[in-house]
Amino acid sequence: MNVLGMFARRPEPGYTKTRLAAAIGDVVAAELYAAFVEDLLQRCPALADSFVLAATPEDQATIDWFQSRLQTGSKLTFQPLGDLGERIDWFFNEAAIAGANRIVLMGSDSPDLPDEIVTAAFQRLQDVDVVIGPAADGGYVLIGLREPRPELFAGIRWSSATTLQDTIAAARRQRLSVELLQPWYDVDVLENLGALLSLQETQGSGAADCPATLAILRKHWPQISQAAELS
Repeated sequence: MNVLGMFARRPEPGYTKTRLAAAIGDVVAAELYAAFVEDLLQRCPALADSFVLAATPEDQATIDWFQSRLQTGSKLTFQPLGDLGERIDWFFNEAAIAGANRIVLMGSDSPDLPDEIVTAAFQRLQDVDVVIGPAADGGYVLIGLREPRPELFAGIRWSSATTLQDTIAAARRQRLSVELLQPWYDVDVLENLGALLSLQETQGSGAADCPATLAILRKHWPQISQAAELS
């Protein structure tokens, strides 16, 4: 069974996409991230046998926000406390307990991540132990395993330029086979928004269609463009 998981946070001004918010404001950043999640929730459940959204924070407002957007058959759960490595390891354990033998976990900062990268992750897990979709900033946009591997997520320098390299090194220490997929990018800073808009407006760019994200980008582009001039 193929299980696709996604980590996401309930959009809330002041607590969402804070690096991006420093340039374009808390409200616009939260509105944009909400569109990211809506686009991903529309598209991603069809890419696996089972889709699990692991949300945070764990409260009624989060339940209400996500349940109104989840497709039928998708599962909502909550991330536990702990650092990112501990939470990633928790997800793989939960999926394996549920019977998955190919598990892919992605974030929610790459709304236009091509479907082909996700499907390739499941396909390659037939032959290798670990698949990773590298991110342009030195991290990764997704990671896939056939079974839990807690040793991959201990001692990693998260949210840094070395995250991907640390993870590959951990896999090699355990003599696990690793395959890197097509690189993509997270939308974390102002400079990423120009690429995001350009890819959405260019036919045949290879990026996944993100109608909600495109609408918000166009709505706020004068403000975003002005912020870019001031940066």
